[in-house]
Amino acid sequence: MIDIKRCYYTTIHSQTLSSDGRFLFCGSNFGEIFVFSADRIAASNAAEVGTTELEKLPTLPVQTFPITDRCPIYSLSFHKDFLIVGLNGEICGYQWSSKLSSIGKKSWTVKLPAPRESADMSEVNYMWLNETDEILYAGCGDNMLYGISLEDGKVCREFHGHTDYIHCVAGCTSKLATASEDGFVMLWDSRQKASYAKIEPHTKPVLQRPEFGRWQGTVAVTEDWLVCGGGPRFSLWHLRSLDCTADFDFPDRVHVSGFADDLIYAGGDCRKFYQYNFNGDITAEIPISGSSAYSVALQTEPYRFLSIAGASSQVDVCTNFSYRDIILNTYKK
Repeated sequence: MIDIKRCYYTTIHSQTLSSDGRFLFCGSNFGEIFVFSADRIAASNAAEVGTTELEKLPTLPVQTFPITDRCPIYSLSFHKDFLIVGLNGEICGYQWSSKLSSIGKKSWTVKLPAPRESADMSEVNYMWLNETDEILYAGCGDNMLYGISLEDGKVCREFHGHTDYIHCVAGCTSKLATASEDGFVMLWDSRQKASYAKIEPHTKPVLQRPEFGRWQGTVAVTEDWLVCGGGPRFSLWHLRSLDCTADFDFPDRVHVSGFADDLIYAGGDCRKFYQYNFNGDITAEIPISGSSAYSVALQTEPYRFLSIAGASSQVDVCTNFSYRDIILNTYKK
């Protein structure tokens, strides 16, 4: 029987979608993974729902899988038939069966190097997968960015430069960006171990918010553009010139961001999820279930699907990226 307290104290730190886009995975602070059928969510939203059908809406997980009782599920990714889970000091791969809609046994584990000055293992805060090269990049609590080959399960690259823990990793082809508690967004070429540029939003007067600090909680990149935020104001940067071209009116600390179609989105310590155009104008305000947003999962194929999760046991889903269509429940109350 589920402890009723978990309905009220659950936080979803991480999300990912299966490679075929048919399943959503959410990782909690209690070490559990909730699996939802994106197929059923999309189908129910497209259908006319009558009163007798309301109870059949796919708002509950098709599986709840306990991973660990030692730490939260900090980060998630997916590759081929494996759900990839970031924990304390290790990254694990679990076999996934789409036919059975089920997470199976742990198939492999990658142990990360132990921090030199601490007996504690550092948490894997964020993962970004380069599917072409089959390299998984992990931003960790020991201030390091690791590149892990999914072909042999070994750490193939270590990126040194940050002086505090990494909150977020983003990539585009061979370009990588990391956002850290130290206040810097660093840019990397995945083929080189040293950063080739860095952005310091806290040094720009227009972006400074001393009441929130200098830390950077999120970063997202395209070939030409970068957005980042945290304590300083959420902002847009041109990658070639490294100039800040716009700042956005997000009211609090920022934890998640990204690009969708020709728009930019952001979430954080606010009960609304915002979308903007490249001029900085707000194009949509989406209410969310929790007091903070910590993770986003997004796809455009096989259908449009955006899920927002954070400081709540509920997950908000938008199928048109502009308003909330359905609310998923991790537990049956």
